[in-house]
Amino acid sequence: MSQMDIPASTFSFSQMEPEASQAPPEARASEKSNLENLGTTKEKVVTDLSRLVLFKAMSGETIDRTKLMKEAFPPESNPTLKDARVINAALNEVTERLKHVIGLDIKTTPNEILENKGMPKKFKERLYVVNSVKDDGVGTHSRELHSVHNESAIEKGLLMLILAFIYCKGEVKDHMRWISAPVLFRLLHSVDENIPAEPASATTITKSGKKRESTSGSGRNSIGAFASPSAAQGASMKFTPNVDEALEKFSQMDYLAKKKLELDGSQTQQDDTIYLYAMGPRAYLEIGRKQVLYYCAQVLEQEPDESMLAELKEDESEHDNDTQ
Repeated sequence: MSQMDIPASTFSFSQMEPEASQAPPEARASEKSNLENLGTTKEKVVTDLSRLVLFKAMSGETIDRTKLMKEAFPPESNPTLKDARVINAALNEVTERLKHVIGLDIKTTPNEILENKGMPKKFKERLYVVNSVKDDGVGTHSRELHSVHNESAIEKGLLMLILAFIYCKGEVKDHMRWISAPVLFRLLHSVDENIPAEPASATTITKSGKKRESTSGSGRNSIGAFASPSAAQGASMKFTPNVDEALEKFSQMDYLAKKKLELDGSQTQQDDTIYLYAMGPRAYLEIGRKQVLYYCAQVLEQEPDESMLAELKEDESEHDNDTQ
């Protein structure tokens, strides 16, 4: 697979407007009062939470609103904060500080994802740090903020390709597009023959009814290391990532939503669990469906599909009305 020349950034590598979302919930008056009553400890709470949120964002870790206080101030070493109900009030101040000092916004999961029945419940309390500084058409701001290197470019290129297949080839369920792992691997294999045509766990059933492990997954390169290939592997393997590991990583980072395929009464249970993938909340906020659509058009050297752009505009209007 060739490297995709896209802006590489921890917080944003999109040239189109990503999806809209909300800031963390406004704290109640009682929570604001609790924070003020901490006295001199208030500044430490806001500063340490700001640092934790920023470090998690820079490292690509997920941020769970309900766990932040315990992570920043372990109860055993901070007994005075153990029962302090200040997280929303503190997050309001952290949000303002990061926005005005660094140009970063804290956002919650978009409503469209939360309203989808198939989405994991963990997304309800997730927070995401996104770059609110407007960039130009070639991503100059992103490039100046973050270095561009092979591993990052390959990883982001693979992610964009996966999102493109999800958006263009996925099946719509509850207003979201989902694609199964077997279909996704076949599509990726059609782009790069070094990518296996089946997931690593894929098995086949022989005529005698015995389960036989698939051999198509041999030679899977390791994403994250990108070590130089041996002579036997050939130069074409140099930029081929391990898709199985990448899918797991993208799912853990919330770029992808992952769920098991639920079989209906007309289907028989297979030995292997089949997973489905959709665009996750981080992909919505950092990239957005419009960027994926323009990416597909650019790869195909075509204009973006007008009907799909109209569909996006309609979705945006619906959710804008929901938040008003």
